[in-house]
Amino acid sequence: MSIANERLCKQPSENLKFRMKFASRLDSSETISSISSITSETRAGETSDLSISDSGIESGTSINFWIASGTSGESYRVEVKVVTTASQTMEGDGILQVRDK
Repeated sequence: MSIANERLCKQPSENLKFRMKFASRLDSSETISSISSITSETRAGETSDLSISDSGIESGTSINFWIASGTSGESYRVEVKVVTTASQTMEGDGILQVRDK
């Protein structure tokens, strides 16, 4: 996932690693210092049944995390909020479609 709305897909039984990149929005010496939150909701704004775990900062410019579960046929909005070494708060969104292929 990048901070542009990107559509990704997984099957309900899969547990997959995803990445959200912030490099294009960071100044040259700025890095991500912490992850404030990683949340999800259905596209209709309802409570999500996704399981998001094991998040981490990768190379100072990306966030990685694992997503499991989900309902086949449902689309989810995944939102990542981070704080940078320049005290900026940044937010990235991605769309994840769950399909049983």
